[in-house]
Amino acid sequence: MNLTTLDWLVLGAYLVGILVTAHGSKGGRSTLAQYFLADRSLSWFTVGLCLYATLFSTVSFVAIPGEAYKNGVLFSLNSIGYALFTPLAVWMFLRFFYRTSSFTAYEYLERRFDRGVRIWGAGVFLIARLLYLAVVFYSAASIFETLLGWPQWLTVVAVGLFTVYYAYHGGMKAIALTDVVQSLIIFGAIAFILVKLSLLVDFNYAGLWTAVQQGGRGFGTLATPEFYSFDPRARYTAWTALALALIGPLTNYGTDQLFVQRMLSTKTYAAAKQAIWLKTLVALPVSLSLYAIGLLLYFYYDHVVKAPLTVPGDQLLGFFIREHMPAPMPGIVAAALLAALMSTVSSTAATLATVTTVDLLAFVPGWKGRTELGSVAWGRRLTVLWGLAAMGLALVLTYAGRTVESTVLEVAQVWSGLWLILLVVVLYGIFTRWATARGARVALMVGIVCNLAAPYLLYYRVPAAERISFVWVGLPGFLIAAVLLGVVSAFDRRKTRDLAGLTFQTVTTPPKLK
Repeated sequence: MNLTTLDWLVLGAYLVGILVTAHGSKGGRSTLAQYFLADRSLSWFTVGLCLYATLFSTVSFVAIPGEAYKNGVLFSLNSIGYALFTPLAVWMFLRFFYRTSSFTAYEYLERRFDRGVRIWGAGVFLIARLLYLAVVFYSAASIFETLLGWPQWLTVVAVGLFTVYYAYHGGMKAIALTDVVQSLIIFGAIAFILVKLSLLVDFNYAGLWTAVQQGGRGFGTLATPEFYSFDPRARYTAWTALALALIGPLTNYGTDQLFVQRMLSTKTYAAAKQAIWLKTLVALPVSLSLYAIGLLLYFYYDHVVKAPLTVPGDQLLGFFIREHMPAPMPGIVAAALLAALMSTVSSTAATLATVTTVDLLAFVPGWKGRTELGSVAWGRRLTVLWGLAAMGLALVLTYAGRTVESTVLEVAQVWSGLWLILLVVVLYGIFTRWATARGARVALMVGIVCNLAAPYLLYYRVPAAERISFVWVGLPGFLIAAVLLGVVSAFDRRKTRDLAGLTFQTVTTPPKLK
């Protein structure tokens, strides 16, 4: 995209606005609750948008329209299924985190099992989210190189340092409030693009849907026997759709501190639920709008102007904006892309710092003697260190020449098996009274090894035609961990202590936190 002076003014105004918002929210950094949870004072509306911004990334902004353009809307079933299964995840998990006034999702593991299980769980989170953040960083850098001509290293370094600065400066409150601003910018950019595309096709939605159906990009596959096949090599079937729809909300709300930390930033259990419903209601139409953009691009280029394109699907949105959107629209879209990247970076770096401070450093000999203000100081330093670590790993990817933006959705799923191991432990802890700490530790250790090796053994080292679907790569480790936890616990004579409030049979709706 060729940015004009007006575009640059819009982009500059966005960055200045983010800094002003962050500086205006810096109060309250003397306690862990103030810095990491905004003193549990955020409104359900703010937390709802923050949850959405945490989930949304620059890759989503570009990859979803590209997926719809190339393959159609079948993958939109993931978004619909996620919304349908979210109430189940809330019903299963939220009370356990909220009634104990936790800082992290892994404090529950210590209360239910022991400290060793908590540390193992925290370690899984740190590894999984650092890898995720580096891939998102690098993918976004590749996108900005394609759309704006920025060198990849410039995006990683400049955007990374800017984002880490305001996350360090203002803590969770600054992150949450800037996420609200960033969400509104993303919504505005999507709306502008939808309106422009609709004008170009003369609002001919009937013709659009006919073209989509004839081009095999609709939901016609749902009526074919192949969609209900049990062949594990099939890329996307009814069973993979069901698995993704169920696993997504269960792992997000049951095991992922990135989500739990935002939910715990509200004062009440009821407010946390309201935030989740708002996030769900916002995420579904936005996701479907991105699929609609992909279909409109397909209809416009393939049936209206009938122009042969050699532009890859993931780059088509940028091509369209460059060709058809007048200033300051490219600047607004560039700001939206930056907003998506910055919200992910700030939230993830702060969450990694939270888990390191609360779940790991707190147990280092001599650490308990430090003041809470000292812990906050370390938390702020760790926000910077984790951000720099992700930037460094992303730079390694850029110099290695790895291309991940076009396959990042599959790559992310292939390497998401670690969350399944944590989910096994949390489910055993909540729904059984006999699962033991020894069983949980064995399940975590063996399951982690299995699901770190599985992508190589079951996916990358297998010819493409013989691979199992990327959805099932984490299943072997999940099943092995589930069996091991049950068997070891059954033969373990060291039973757990008092479980009041820690299992589904004994938990109650939490009171308002003070």
